[in-house]
Amino acid sequence: MEDTMSQEHLLDKDSIDFKKIVDNLECPVYITNSTGVTKYVNKAYIRENPLINPADIIGRSVEDIIQEGKYFNKSITREVINSKKEAIGFFAHHLLPDKMAFVSGRPVLDDENEIEHVVSILYAQSFFRRLEAHFNYPIYSFDSYRSLLLKNHAPCLDPFANMIGTSKCIEALKWILLKAAKTDATILIQGESGTGKEVAATNIQNISLRAGKPFIKINCAAIPANLIESELFGYEKGAFTGAAVGRAGFFEQANGGTIFLDEIGDLPFDAQAKLLRVLQQKEIQRLGGNKLIKLDIRVIAATNSNLREKIVNKEFREDLYYRLNLIPVYLAPLRERKIDIPLLVEFFCHRFDAIYNRIIRFEGPALNALQYYDWPGNIRELENFLEYLYICSDENIVPDDVINTLLTQKYLPPEENLKETLVENFCHGEIENNKYLKDSMLQIERKLLQLALDKYKTTYNMAVAMGVSQPTVVRKMHSLGIGHKSHTPA
Repeated sequence: MEDTMSQEHLLDKDSIDFKKIVDNLECPVYITNSTGVTKYVNKAYIRENPLINPADIIGRSVEDIIQEGKYFNKSITREVINSKKEAIGFFAHHLLPDKMAFVSGRPVLDDENEIEHVVSILYAQSFFRRLEAHFNYPIYSFDSYRSLLLKNHAPCLDPFANMIGTSKCIEALKWILLKAAKTDATILIQGESGTGKEVAATNIQNISLRAGKPFIKINCAAIPANLIESELFGYEKGAFTGAAVGRAGFFEQANGGTIFLDEIGDLPFDAQAKLLRVLQQKEIQRLGGNKLIKLDIRVIAATNSNLREKIVNKEFREDLYYRLNLIPVYLAPLRERKIDIPLLVEFFCHRFDAIYNRIIRFEGPALNALQYYDWPGNIRELENFLEYLYICSDENIVPDDVINTLLTQKYLPPEENLKETLVENFCHGEIENNKYLKDSMLQIERKLLQLALDKYKTTYNMAVAMGVSQPTVVRKMHSLGIGHKSHTPA
């Protein structure tokens, strides 16, 4: 007790910036007062919870925030206040289910042993990934804990289970989809082929007020120009030769729900004017009919084309573009979110494990090799490449040289670029991992000498082939721990 009092006496509180210290902690921290009113969240908490604006929660009770359901729907704080002791839990965010964390809440007591504050610390998935990378030892997936919660009848809404990643662009994408989904506003999704535009549209539908209602998907590029109007808006009996009976078009089929117009940039110019009228008037008229059909419908469009360029070239109507582009959504190509590749690989591998009844995993350098490639076909190309390995590779642990060779042979002229690509990938890996130049050069020397030993058998022949003296070869081999009793100097 005396030691504690002595320490408190010596502590110069004015010399310590406690806010600065808490803001520099890598774990998210959430602080309330004794009644559960939010007093402070640190910078790590804001990074881990991209939906949260601190101004919207500071000064509000956790009960009020939970009832609102906008930022979180559970809190360890209530348990701490009720029990007056530490509480630990595992939570998955109800709107961002890939945001999972162990949460430790502790009471801060005053001199009368009453709660003064509650401090909650989140140990998020990103924290354990750092531990795993540092110690090179696997840690159980957070998904296993979430599965346990589900078994214990603690349901977890999972609207973005198929949108894998922790990059800033993925977090921004989830944020805008959550905002847009709760409205009937028209959305234009833009992104390269293979970035997941249909996945984004489906997620919007699943978390929207129209979930469970019709969701009609149309590829505008796949419909012949002469059939566009009848396919979209329907036709009456006798409207044209062969129309023995009338038929509802895609818009009519989607009434009450959502229609997804994929590849909208390939819609014929004449049909664009008719689509614009439908969006403005919220009604359609079947081909050959005279009855107006009112629509209650949400429109999501998607394209991999540059619509602004098409507007300049008179291939796309400017007024239609602005009608569709009320809420613009951009899907970044995989080359701009390479930090997500390991998570995508894990996601697809677990799927293919079950499909092909085998397990394939990748060494650290192999994952690096996957990250250095630009993936012009984006997520779809990565998925196809991994499935190719499951079908054609005999390796269960795939090394980096196999990855480099396959990607080079598949997408580049093999002979002339293979060696250059391998060297470049190695150098990128060393830089990304903050390796010292000395360590990288030692690794190269070790590999060269080992390969030379395997080929030339003796240190004399190695020295001749490599243009150095035999003592130099022997000294380097000894310092690098290379050699075998059977390989004696000549």
